[in-house]
Amino acid sequence: MKVMKSIIPVCIMLFLCLVCAQAADSAGRNFTVLSPPDGSLVESPTISLVVRIESTNIDDIRVEVGGRRQSPFKKQMGRIFVCLEGIRLSPGGNPLRITGVKDDKKVEELNYRIYYRSDLASEANTAPAGYTRYYFHTPGHEKECLSCHRLDFSGVEDAPSTPEKSPCYVCHRKMLLSYRQVHGPAAVWSCTVCHDQRAKRHKMDTPQPDEKLCKGCHESAWQGKKYKHGPTAAGECTVCHNPHGSDEPSFLRLKTAELCVACHEEVASQPHLISALSGRGGHPVYKSPDPFNPDRDFTCISCHNPHANDFPYLLGSDSSSMFQFCQTCHKM
Repeated sequence: MKVMKSIIPVCIMLFLCLVCAQAADSAGRNFTVLSPPDGSLVESPTISLVVRIESTNIDDIRVEVGGRRQSPFKKQMGRIFVCLEGIRLSPGGNPLRITGVKDDKKVEELNYRIYYRSDLASEANTAPAGYTRYYFHTPGHEKECLSCHRLDFSGVEDAPSTPEKSPCYVCHRKMLLSYRQVHGPAAVWSCTVCHDQRAKRHKMDTPQPDEKLCKGCHESAWQGKKYKHGPTAAGECTVCHNPHGSDEPSFLRLKTAELCVACHEEVASQPHLISALSGRGGHPVYKSPDPFNPDRDFTCISCHNPHANDFPYLLGSDSSSMFQFCQTCHKM
């Protein structure tokens, strides 16, 4: 009994110390950003923020990226966790200002850094030191959300009868609803057709290279072609195409000419031969109709096949020389 009496005060003291430590840790903190952490590197143009509300001193969370106010889909306030979905990033470093507000007045502000790595921006191909690649679907990151969300995708229907029945919908709806056109599987929320929750690299990953998955639905017309475009040869379809959706034809990530110049920067600084000889300042993309299809703009793919061809420079013709190809439009 004497031993027990001596232990009880010690236990009480340890408990009080733990409570005081927790109180000190959260003192003055009104909210905490759980996901993604500061200094994350992502490869998606949109992210979701998961915020834990620590006090009743705030009634709204606001987000700015690079000084511009965002309008994400938001779970109602009054909950312990608030999810802000569909925050758009620009390639490269993105400074985020996350503000807790009460009665329309700022109460607390956090500054975050998120890096969006993109193959289509030379200045954003590689993140500087200090950023860590972030994947949400890991046991450690998912555990905070399991009280509200189902994150075990085993047994999930490949084609749910309504979007709301997909466990992906609640967190990724804005990513799709904001696009003018949505890729087939994504449009019907058949996410597990492409994403594998048992993938070896990380949960909900897709096979690499992309072509392994894409060719299951999309017949490749470039097999056996003599010349292949770089991404085509590597099987990296998603370098140019967004597998979820896009505002551009064929789910391109950018407008056609902008997409091509993103990798072929020399095209923008070295005018087309015929235009240079005639004194004009570059090939007239976006300035005239496609000579082969007057209903669309004249762009790089008016002359070059973006995937593969049997002719040099991926020229879309059976011409025996580049000069002969030019004569298709320029009668000389």
